[in-house]
Amino acid sequence: MKIAFVNDTFLEGRGADTVIYELARELGKKHEVYVLSGQANIKEENFKFIQVNLQKLFTGKLRDFNFFYKIIKLRRDIKKIQKIYNFDVFNVFHSSLNLTFLGFPTVITWLGSPKTNNFFRKILNKVMLKTLKNNRTIVISEYLKNQLKNLKRVKIIPCGISKEFKPLKKHKERGYMLYVGRLEKHKAIHELTKLSKNLNFPLKIAGYGPLEDRLKLYSKKIGADKIEFLGKVSREHLIKLYQECSFFISASKWEGFGLIFLEAGACGKTSIGYNVGSIPEVILDGRTGFLVNNFLELEQKAEELIKDKKLRKNIGKKALEFSKRFNWNKIAEEYEKIFQEVKNA
Repeated sequence: MKIAFVNDTFLEGRGADTVIYELARELGKKHEVYVLSGQANIKEENFKFIQVNLQKLFTGKLRDFNFFYKIIKLRRDIKKIQKIYNFDVFNVFHSSLNLTFLGFPTVITWLGSPKTNNFFRKILNKVMLKTLKNNRTIVISEYLKNQLKNLKRVKIIPCGISKEFKPLKKHKERGYMLYVGRLEKHKAIHELTKLSKNLNFPLKIAGYGPLEDRLKLYSKKIGADKIEFLGKVSREHLIKLYQECSFFISASKWEGFGLIFLEAGACGKTSIGYNVGSIPEVILDGRTGFLVNNFLELEQKAEELIKDKKLRKNIGKKALEFSKRFNWNKIAEEYEKIFQEVKNA
């Protein structure tokens, strides 16, 4: 089978891009697999990368009114590529690309999106949801499936954990809280910087995004001097950060899945997150981590974990066992079945 994974980016440190990478290298062991994207910095492994003249289709700026022109232009490019490669199925990971692939053998992996006040984005989201009716759709959580109740051909296939994410042979901590992810508004990272200041406990932030400079200024303003902004980190460095943190913490107000919590668990570390979106599906409250409802509870649970090393270690062990349920081998097989159905349709 000839498979093409499609996204606007294929970059380290981005959620959708990580999922594509794991699926592509797993399915590439048995099939001819390609990744189509506008930009990439992830090395090929059992798959080939094809550069497409694809900029980010939605940026939240005035040039987004050019959106449908960009779709038409991209569709022409995809037709040319399809004539050359004759893919059996396209797996599209960015909802703004759905219109481009109408009429092609396509599976949509819908990752959802946080609420927005942007008028154009609201309209675009409604249009993109309608395009799902014409394709087989995969969602990554029960939370997202509940948002698509009107669609019949929807299957939940969660994200998985790569085998590289594992605990050190000897439990190790270097005394810091860890956050991993994009620096965006709905991630509420300013709460974590305030938390670090209030508890006088180090925080490491791995990731990048549009709010990086503002968050650094805010941290300086409130005197949160035990914070490290690490920016983009390598996969090896990321795993080491998980392995050596005291615990993982996030103040995100929306997650379509929450892979970061499972990655921490796979490294033997417990997590704290808000009881919103899909997070309750990846943190079992009181067993693999803690779910909280407000900043006061976030602070209380963080303080509890800081003071109790035995608690951190015991819950971390349970988080490790829970993470083993999310296996890329099995997940890739689920994708493969759906791709085969689309190919044979």
